[in-house]
Amino acid sequence: MRARRGFTLIELLVVIAVIAVLLGLLLPAVQQARAAAARMSCANNLKQIGLALHTYQSAHGQFPSGFLYTPPAAAGGGGDGGVRKLDGPNPDTFAARFIPGWGWASIILPQLEQDPLARQIDYARPTGDPAFADVRTTKLKVYTCPADTHTGVFDVLDASGLPLTTAATNSYAGCFGSLGNVTLGVQPGNGLLFCNSRVRFADITDGTSHTLAVGERAALFARTPWVGAINLGTVVTTPTAPVFETVVLPATVMPVARVGHRKLHDPWAEPYDFFSPHSGLVQFAFADGSVHALRTSLHQHVIQSLATRDGGELMSNDW
Repeated sequence: MRARRGFTLIELLVVIAVIAVLLGLLLPAVQQARAAAARMSCANNLKQIGLALHTYQSAHGQFPSGFLYTPPAAAGGGGDGGVRKLDGPNPDTFAARFIPGWGWASIILPQLEQDPLARQIDYARPTGDPAFADVRTTKLKVYTCPADTHTGVFDVLDASGLPLTTAATNSYAGCFGSLGNVTLGVQPGNGLLFCNSRVRFADITDGTSHTLAVGERAALFARTPWVGAINLGTVVTTPTAPVFETVVLPATVMPVARVGHRKLHDPWAEPYDFFSPHSGLVQFAFADGSVHALRTSLHQHVIQSLATRDGGELMSNDW
């Protein structure tokens, strides 16, 4: 009986080398496919958000407020719209009280087929009320980009760095506008969503197809709650964020972000900036309900123009 011949050491090493080369070629392709799938899923989230904003606008004649604030003199009045008068407490301190604080993402829950969750909310009471603990910590897929890390329930810290409450993250932020100080809270922005905003289609004179509504601000960059602004809470960059250390910002930054003088994904970005987990781009839902990916190489003046609702800038579609 003839003996069976096995692999020699050299042949075995050649086979291992071939397998290693094939894996080296295959893994980047797999990673690219996963990244592309995550981007598509994220874009679908933004598409749902954009459609929900439109459905809300159709029902109420205006887009939802960026977040709700009722001045102490008007306490007892709640619901979307709150009060139009933007005269609040001294916004320069972290002790400034922004109540009730419910943001655009919680206001459009019914339009996202989240009626049971919405019915648990009393929009006249503060987001940080212990009665809403289950609401605050509910993780919603539509507000979670698959490529985002550090998502889920996290500790909201106060100005001393101590845990204030817990909440589930949001990978997206409403567009406050171009420039402006988001930390002042009661200051109206020139975008679509800000404190007690009541923007109508007629107010978007730049055109809905040229106006940002909601964009990516990943939890890997800064963790913020989808419920809105949590009174006395703060926003900081996530410790492992790919940016330089930033300042601690007040709760008014939680629901919204703005476009400043920096490009997207700038290493000096602050928590009030847009920032995505996708390489080379940040995705946005526009006021017309469409979703577009803006290149991080795009000049900041172009992004600033897209962030305003009535800036009168001349725009092309080359983004």
